[in-house]
Amino acid sequence: MSIPGKQHVLGSNRGVRSTSFPYLTLAPVAEASEQTIVQRVVPFTEQGRVFGFAQSLESAASPVTAFLIGPIAQFWIIPSMTDGDLAASIGSWFGTGPARGMALVFIIAGLIGLVVTLLALGSRQYRLLSGRYANAPATPTDSESDTDLGTPVPEPS
Repeated sequence: MSIPGKQHVLGSNRGVRSTSFPYLTLAPVAEASEQTIVQRVVPFTEQGRVFGFAQSLESAASPVTAFLIGPIAQFWIIPSMTDGDLAASIGSWFGTGPARGMALVFIIAGLIGLVVTLLALGSRQYRLLSGRYANAPATPTDSESDTDLGTPVPEPS
């Protein structure tokens, strides 16, 4: 039995699943790569500061992004995809309505993320970090080991 108007909604869920799977599969790989690079390049005694700063930036990005994109989506993109200029220009192949407006927000955000990532990969800082990673020892040296931070903890008997 077909319910009029529901087929479009179910079809859009398929698109969400197909784009979420690659992200949810690749995000842990990217996070593990970041952790590995930091642990190998940053001296052991400074890793806590670096990890703390990175976590602060990542935590601060979410509310700032939500605060910025919320009004843009609510007052410009969603109305424009419902019956405005965007609905007239791309609505024939992208679809129209509030759900399609939010889909457009996610697509634009993904494209911005892709462009920023490509720019970062071509940056001088990335090349320097890659060089430091390639030249870093695979294991910490004696001067960077945790035994230098105080008395070693005895092995349990």
